[in-house]
Amino acid sequence: MKGAEKKIPMVILPEGYKGKILLISISGGGIEKMAILRSGDLWHREILRNTEAEIRNLGFRNARLQELGGAHLRFEPDGTIIIHGSSQQFGACDKKYAAELLRNKFPGRRVDVQP
Repeated sequence: MKGAEKKIPMVILPEGYKGKILLISISGGGIEKMAILRSGDLWHREILRNTEAEIRNLGFRNARLQELGGAHLRFEPDGTIIIHGSSQQFGACDKKYAAELLRNKFPGRRVDVQP
């Protein structure tokens, strides 16, 4: 299925969000390898399960997902987006790449990457 990138949002994150994020790689099932950022207030493992269901519901039956690490994220009152921490289970995500995805979703916002 060509154009999967257009059907699968690169970032699912509500305005003002504060919680966990997980960077996930998707490939196969007609999807060329792509990395997406997902959020959720549950465990990182639950974010992964929700993403697997999302991909299946979009019709990509044979796609494979691989977690690329987790972190925490919060919107500051001034609009700055802060990425910090890591996932005990999956390790730290590539925060620079996650910040790039966030800048594309929220143009003009400052994204601060912390250890």
